[in-house]
Amino acid sequence: MPAHEQIVLNNGTEAGMWLTVTNKSYDFAYTCDHTGTRGRFHHVTYAVDSREEILRAADIFLENGVFIETGPHKHAIQQTFFLYVYEPGGNRVEVANAGARLILAPDWKPIRWTEEERKKGQAWGLKTVESFHTYGSPPVGEQLAKTERDSH
Repeated sequence: MPAHEQIVLNNGTEAGMWLTVTNKSYDFAYTCDHTGTRGRFHHVTYAVDSREEILRAADIFLENGVFIETGPHKHAIQQTFFLYVYEPGGNRVEVANAGARLILAPDWKPIRWTEEERKKGQAWGLKTVESFHTYGSPPVGEQLAKTERDSH
């Protein structure tokens, strides 16, 4: 399964990759967990056909009390327009206008994002929210402690 985009840290670690089994720019993304925990779920993405549908989704989420973590905005990687929310069970869900590119070149070389480039955040200068790097399922660390406090 070829990677079409990658995040490579200064120490050479491949911290993220966008993979495909087709000629789309990606079907699946994998990133290292910032807490160092293995086997955590970060998010699932639902693709919609336009940016307008993401704006509509944001309104619907707000009207129904669904917590919006970040967005609507645009990713630097893959250039997708996005919105992240937490569904009632606590899992992160992304609504995105995939905007997936078709990769037709047989000799395509992956786009490599450096650690410095990723520290700049998202497209248009938006800083990536800290919870994006620490929140996941199952909860660990501070997220686990907060979950336990909130349940009592």
